[in-house]
Amino acid sequence: MIITGFAGTCLNSELEELIVNCRIGGLILFERNFEDPDQLIGLINDLQSLAMSCPASVPLFISVDQEGGRVARLKSPFSDFPQPSCLGQAESESLAHRFGLALGREMKSVGINMVYAPVLDVNTNSANPIIGTRALSDTPERAGRMGKAVIAGIQETGVIPVGKHFPGHGDTDRDSHLELPYVNRDADSLEKIELEPFAQTIDHGLKVVMTAHVIYSAWDDKLPATFSPIILKSILREKLGFDGLVITDDLEMKAVEKNITFESIPRLGSIAGVDLYLICHDRKKTLSLQNQMIQDIKRGHIDKKLIEHSAQKIIDFKKQIRVSSHGKENLSDLARDHIELIQEMKSHLP
Repeated sequence: MIITGFAGTCLNSELEELIVNCRIGGLILFERNFEDPDQLIGLINDLQSLAMSCPASVPLFISVDQEGGRVARLKSPFSDFPQPSCLGQAESESLAHRFGLALGREMKSVGINMVYAPVLDVNTNSANPIIGTRALSDTPERAGRMGKAVIAGIQETGVIPVGKHFPGHGDTDRDSHLELPYVNRDADSLEKIELEPFAQTIDHGLKVVMTAHVIYSAWDDKLPATFSPIILKSILREKLGFDGLVITDDLEMKAVEKNITFESIPRLGSIAGVDLYLICHDRKKTLSLQNQMIQDIKRGHIDKKLIEHSAQKIIDFKKQIRVSSHGKENLSDLARDHIELIQEMKSHLP
């Protein structure tokens, strides 16, 4: 139930401990883990082989933030796709689908099986310091329509797209990496604007959603969406009918660190319905989070059935899709194939 970051570019004893002893659910890649495609393929193959050699033989989620534009952790020879807002400007579902397909093929070629894209936030606040052109559109219907096309393209390659940041980070004026943002619009406005892209994409097969570390006061004025049973259960699960996996945004972000005690994260997350906990950097926090969850279960602070339910969902999800193999396509060849697509996308930039 934990996805974590790590240091280094090859399998080491610390990674072995996470995979074999801690039974980590997945890993997130950053620039620090990448030298060249051959190195990355070798690293991911080693990680997956080790995971599959364990008694349970459950593969890892190998994930990365690779949206295009300013959020792209893996640089050349991966394609330098332009900002996703150009897809909304183009109003072309075909172009959005081709982008999703291209992104998925590049991820698949090296063995990455989960990508934290697309951003389904609606870019409605010009003062937003963190979303902006990362969003597909500034209108809910178009953001949903382009999102569906991008997701369909990624899914065709066998890579798992993650829609983010539920229920919508587009109307904030603060960066949740630095502080806790608030959205103070009324519930009717939130439903019509923020939820629309998620409703569309969930109806068309989105299976993994990332939460927002944001408070939506009309729904829950005490807890950010990541830890809110109202938002994750009543709205996401019941209202929108989402039956897939819920993953937190990075739990090291200041919106969480400054407002939620670390020791309370497993209890609050399990009550809200979180399936996967993301810690991008600090190994000690990863181990502490797991230990805290175990202790909370033993002490009766967390219902063990909730944990078993999430763990089984994750295992079943991994069985349904082949998450352990990389593709046969060469990354450099793919990048050359995508030059024309990139030029077409750039032609729609403001």
